[in-house]
Amino acid sequence: KFVDKDGRVQYTDKPQGLAAEPISKKQTPRTDQSALADQVAAELKARDATAKAQAIAKPSASEKQKATEITAPDKAKQCLDAQGKYENITTSHHLYTLDAKGERTYLDDKQIAQAIAAAKAQIDTWCN
Repeated sequence: KFVDKDGRVQYTDKPQGLAAEPISKKQTPRTDQSALADQVAAELKARDATAKAQAIAKPSASEKQKATEITAPDKAKQCLDAQGKYENITTSHHLYTLDAKGERTYLDDKQIAQAIAAAKAQIDTWCN
């Protein structure tokens, strides 16, 4: 930047005289767009896998055994998480999962009913 003969501040990438000073001496790295796209795709894939597992998963006997073995504060946290998931499923207008391309796939009535049943089962496991 520099001040011209009329006293106005001017910005340029070429020095215009002795009074010119660089705005920033620090160079920033360029963002690798393909690496960023790969990272986002991997995160979406992982989130989709987790959502599918939570929506369809049924509590097994090992989960019930685990629920009886954990400490009271841990059990209370699991209970709150299960109640939150149930509330989210029952109050959401549109439930969906993400497919391999990262696109939304909306759940039909049968899948929603399965998700609600799974959430209720998790509440029964952790809250009783």
